[in-house]
Parts: sequence; C-alpha cells; structure tokens
Amino acid sequence: MKLKICLQMSELTNALYRILSWFENNKPSTIESLQPGLTIEEIEEKAKDLPFRLTQEVYELYQWRNGMIDDGSCFFRYYRFISLEEALEELKLMEEAWGLSLPFGWFPLFEFEGKFFSAVGAEENTENSPILRTYEGIDIIHRSLANMMLCIAECYETGAYYIDKSGNLEENEVAAKNILLKYNPEFHSIITAKTETVDTPDGFKVINKYHPDSNIILESRITGSKGNTIESNQYFQGKLYNRMTYNREIEDFYDYICEENWFNDYEKYEKFTVEYQYKCAAPKIERRYINGVLKKEIIHPDKERDNVFLVFALFIGLFQFIFSIFFFIYHSLKYNQRKQ
Repeated sequence: MKLKICLQMSELTNALYRILSWFENNKPSTIESLQPGLTIEEIEEKAKDLPFRLTQEVYELYQWRNGMIDDGSCFFRYYRFISLEEALEELKLMEEAWGLSLPFGWFPLFEFEGKFFSAVGAEENTENSPILRTYEGIDIIHRSLANMMLCIAECYETGAYYIDKSGNLEENEVAAKNILLKYNPEFHSIITAKTETVDTPDGFKVINKYHPDSNIILESRITGSKGNTIESNQYFQGKLYNRMTYNREIEDFYDYICEENWFNDYEKYEKFTVEYQYKCAAPKIERRYINGVLKKEIIHPDKERDNVFLVFALFIGLFQFIFSIFFFIYHSLKYNQRKQ
C-alpha cells in the first residue's frame, strides 16, 4: 500500500521552510547544497529492500529536499542532512558494525563524524517516531522530526545558532540548551535530576531519577548486593522506552543481556555470551524479536582458545601475586624499623 503524502504546510514542512528562510537571509550558500526533493514513488523504490517502513515524516522530509551534497555545509550545528541514498548506505555500514544491537527500524537522517540523528521505522506505516542520537549509545533527543525541526528553526531565529565573523555556523550553548528543554523538557541528559534510593530487604538497591520540576520519572536502576546492575530502565515523557536486564547465572553462559525497546514496534534483543578464554567473552547466540515474533537468530561459531594468551595471563597473575608478597614484606620491615 502506498502512502498518501503530499507536501501541505504541515508543522514539519512549515518548520523546514522557516529554516530555509533563515539560510536565504544569512547563509545562502547552504541552499545551493540542498538537493531537489524526491517523489513518493522514488522514495519507495529506493527504500523497497528495507525490512521496515519509513515513517510518514521521513517521506515528507525527503519530498522537501533529498539531503545535501557533501561540500562542508551544515544543516544545523555541525550536522549535515544526508541524502536518502547515503542514509541507506550508512544503514548498511551501521548494521555491520552494531549487528542486531542496532534498534530495529533505525534510519539515519543527519550525520557528523559518525554521530547520527535518526528516525525509527516500523513494520507498519506510522506517522512519526522519536528522534534518536546515536554515538557510543542511543538516546531519545526529540519526540518527533517535526519537534526537532521546530526546535532548530527557533534556534536560528533567536540567535542560538549564528554565523561567526569567519562565516562559520556556531552555537550559543546556553541559549540552544534552553530551547531544547522548551521543546523536550523530559530530555534528562542535560538536567540535574532528583534521585531517590530505596534499599530492599534482600540487599538490592532501587535508584530512581525524576525531573527536578515534577515527579515524572526519567530513569530507574536496580543493583545487586555487590553493586552490579541487574536492570536499568529509561523513560521519555513518563513512558518506558528502553529496558536492559543482565544475568550471569544462566548455565553454560558467561552472561545474558536482554534489551527491550519501545520506539515504534516492541523490540526485544537477546545476547548470550561465553568466556572462550580467561576474561575474554564473545557472543554465542543473538536473537531479535519484533512484537513477540522471532525475526532473526545468529549462532556464532566457537572461538578457539589461545593457549599462548592463557599462559601469558597465568604468568602475569603469578607475577602480580609474587610482587604483592614482596611488597607486603618490604613495607612490613620498613614499618618495624620505624617503630624501633
């Protein structure tokens, strides 16, 4: 079924044209970097092999413009709006690097040196999705692409984003932060949260973080009696969007990690690891479920034990043990001498 999308002056399109107007008046060279938009048919043809559907907002964005050529221009801050073709290529590269741990439906839109702002597709057509920032981890930054563009438009129009004397696009960090919090007050990565810790009778701790100006929960974590994390939960607008659970008590496995996401579909990712040699663990089984259905399972081949490494590790351990004994004896003698 084809999406019936037209470029009406929606909230998203209106925000995009506000940004375009700012470029016309302040940095017209950026407009020359923007490529003509695509038709719905062109978008669907290019994205036909994706295992998920792009959101309607992503269709609307690429109908407006098909990204920017790579000439050093930025759409906001240091980030470049990448073309649909580049986005599909980046998706392949990220899937190779992250494997099944990359959220299902993740689709990059803006890029800077391996950092991305991305939307999240789904098995069925959806209007929008949260916007994720991906770099050494994944966080929700905006509740939708329209929300993100409204925030960027206001940053330009109020001077939070500006052109410096050298003609470069710069940011007033304090002003930009305040605008971001205006559009996404739950974005807890840049606020000081209220923390509440509850001790349980079995020695566990439940650590909850709340928005400083309300009782909206932002994050919760359960730690074991040894301080190890058993479960962690992330919330956005008071709703759970990510849960991580850890277990080191499953027979025949070094550990087990389960990650659940509620970006669009309900996604569950499981990873079982084994210790193939001393203090070296590797994935053995990975599984991805979408809406309760197993979509993919990877069983990795066993890794051979490196006996040279094992002997080296044992030698280092023995050396450390002997060194600690001599260290203890030496300081004991020094202490006795001082007493005498």
